[in-house]
Amino acid sequence: MKITKPFNQNLLLVLMLATLSACSHGPSIQEFPETANASEEVSKLDADMNTALTNQLNVLSPSSFYDAQESLKEAKNSLDKQKNPKDTLHAVAQGRAYLGRANEFATLAHANIEEVALAREQAIQAGAPSTFPTDFQKTDTILKDVTSDIEKNDLRSSVENRTSLQLKYLDLELRAIKQAKLGQSRDTVTQAINEGAKEFAPRTLAVAQKSILDTDAFITANRHDVSQINNRSEETKNSTNHLLKITRDSKSGKKTSSEDTALQMEGAENKVANTEDALKNKNSQLETTQTQLDKGNSENAALNSKNQNLESEQAFNQRFEEARTEFTKNEAEVYKQGNILTIRLRGLEFPVDQAVLKSSNFPLLAKVQKVIKSFGKSSIVIEGHTDSKGGPLLNDKLSSERAQAVRQYLLSNNNGEEIHIKAIGYGYQKPLATNKTASGRAQNRRVDVLIHAETEAESSSITIAD
Repeated sequence: MKITKPFNQNLLLVLMLATLSACSHGPSIQEFPETANASEEVSKLDADMNTALTNQLNVLSPSSFYDAQESLKEAKNSLDKQKNPKDTLHAVAQGRAYLGRANEFATLAHANIEEVALAREQAIQAGAPSTFPTDFQKTDTILKDVTSDIEKNDLRSSVENRTSLQLKYLDLELRAIKQAKLGQSRDTVTQAINEGAKEFAPRTLAVAQKSILDTDAFITANRHDVSQINNRSEETKNSTNHLLKITRDSKSGKKTSSEDTALQMEGAENKVANTEDALKNKNSQLETTQTQLDKGNSENAALNSKNQNLESEQAFNQRFEEARTEFTKNEAEVYKQGNILTIRLRGLEFPVDQAVLKSSNFPLLAKVQKVIKSFGKSSIVIEGHTDSKGGPLLNDKLSSERAQAVRQYLLSNNNGEEIHIKAIGYGYQKPLATNKTASGRAQNRRVDVLIHAETEAESSSITIAD
């Protein structure tokens, strides 16, 4: 494990803190010349404050940004009341000084919690502040507490909270994307159910619900694939609108085969072949979809079904072979021992000496989550391992934090389903190769996911702590 770069970076942060600490009594104010235009300077400061807000200075340096805002208010008030231009310019100069300090602290905060700032920006772009305002504000409050400590020359809070903050903003981003792309479709299904879809159009309802589940899963694994998400969400929207139409048409028919009649009428209206063979083919497709749902495509029903199948060794072996095919050689290696399956995440990469997940890791972790779901009721253990560079205390802490980062990601993206995961850091206690060579150390830096598939007897007696 290399420590030169983090050491240099930490040294730079310490020097920045020392420089800012030397000016902790207040920023140096550079007054404007008497010839300056007060109105123009107020407008310029106002524009720069809006830019600072876009650059997240309100949360990266909350105290200094607030002082700059108050100075701007004072300048505007002085200008509105036509006070002495000198007073107005002084307020602007004071605001400029605080804004400059806010930029300095924001640079320091960004260097220390870069992944958090990026995750927050992505959550904003996804519409999280307006979609989930309460949750977003709560997370911002935690972030402001952290960055306020940075303004007080204390970096400890940022180290302790950056991983959890990143995951909170990533979760808000994902929820906002799903709400934007699937919210209307979910509301349409709810409306159709309220109008009697379960009774009058059960097969069409099953198709629409499956479309929502499939698009939801795709977004979880590919949240930034905008083109595909738009295509899939549009297909889902058409499917749910079709459900509402068939429900109403079928309900108005009031016949035993009202859903079939409604589908047939719809085909005629769209100038589609209305022969008996065409209708049978359509019904067959719907029945096939229903059969697939009955066999396990519904996630909630599938967990119970898969849990029962895992009671036999043959079922476990089948899950093992399916898990192996999920990953490429560069992504992960899959092993089994008894009824424990191990996923060795070769492709999971962390910044040097940090436990912050990169967005490039999300597709790999989505595959891990898919494998976990395929085993039904299971006990999950995330193991973090390091090489021997840096000493035992550093590596024990780093391996534990990396295991916790993976655990928190899996918990944050489980769609509310019950899941029990334990995270353990082993430092360099369990090496796979010698720590005397670069290639050996690279093998030893890893995260392993252990899935213990429970039998019915075990599930009633084993409890795994979160």
